[in-house]
Amino acid sequence: MIQKSEHLPVMKTECLQFFADCDLKVFFDGTLGAAGHAQALLSTHPEIELYIACDQDPDALQIGRENLNKWKDKVKFEKGNFENLDQFLKKWRIRKVDGFFF
Repeated sequence: MIQKSEHLPVMKTECLQFFADCDLKVFFDGTLGAAGHAQALLSTHPEIELYIACDQDPDALQIGRENLNKWKDKVKFEKGNFENLDQFLKKWRIRKVDGFFF
């Protein structure tokens, strides 16, 4: 069983400020972790249709999946490194991404 711990995303305010005036339909998160930034972005940008959540750590992906359950219809999870972004986009047939977080 995965041990959950309190995680505080260190750049949440900056991330939200950066994307404040953006219309985000497709978003790629290359370092999902415990999904703190993802929760903040999905909460403040209901227009997001697809959020691709990527992490190399299977435990982080499981925690992220649990923390993002509210948005399960919008989020696709990828185990791997963001250096394989082109493969993930090809897999999901995505031609345009509106925002990235690495």
